Amino acid sequence: MCARFRGIPTPVICDAMYALGIPEQVLSSRLRPLLSAERMAGAAYTLSGRAIEPKVGWDDGIPRIQSYLRIFEELESDSVIVSVNPNSAVGHFGELTGNAAKARGCQGVILDGNLRDTEGLLRIGFQVFYSALSPLNAIGRWEMSEKQIPVTIDKVRISPGDIIIGDFDGVVVVPRAEAERVLLEAESVNAAEAKVRVEAAQGISPMQSLERHGHI
Repeated sequence: MCARFRGIPTPVICDAMYALGIPEQVLSSRLRPLLSAERMAGAAYTLSGRAIEPKVGWDDGIPRIQSYLRIFEELESDSVIVSVNPNSAVGHFGELTGNAAKARGCQGVILDGNLRDTEGLLRIGFQVFYSALSPLNAIGRWEMSEKQIPVTIDKVRISPGDIIIGDFDGVVVVPRAEAERVLLEAESVNAAEAKVRVEAAQGISPMQSLERHGHI
């Protein structure tokens, strides 16, 4: 299912949800993709983090980062990490965790927080939608507080297992219970738009194509 979603642009998925009467849950465009040409889709693995205040030293910080590092042993293929980190100035995801996630078949990250090591992430081609950048190391300054719980980004509630689709146009959250229905409708819309695309190249007007195929 996730592989099929990766073949469909996010605007088409939104159109499918609209047609089905399902609210389109779209994250703010403040979350931008590291890889502009890469579409990702997968099931949400959610977590939230918090700043360690007052911060502690490296040695004391190591035990407090371990629960976060263990999630990279739990990730499944076709997962997408959804990480929410309010009021923390450090880098919450980087190249080394990106390598570990990719090795597990994770498709990417939605990071409501700060990205670091972008050069390395670009080199391995791992997609992250992020809100800001920071070179600061998290150890001793940040820890994971919860995992696999509902989280909220931009008033959109994301539950573990929801389907996350992201490309240059934005990020859409499809509730897991509606995923199959949305996928089938989106594939139908995508096929109709392919016909409209051919007709537009032939000089047929958008109005005519809408009347023929029901999509534009």
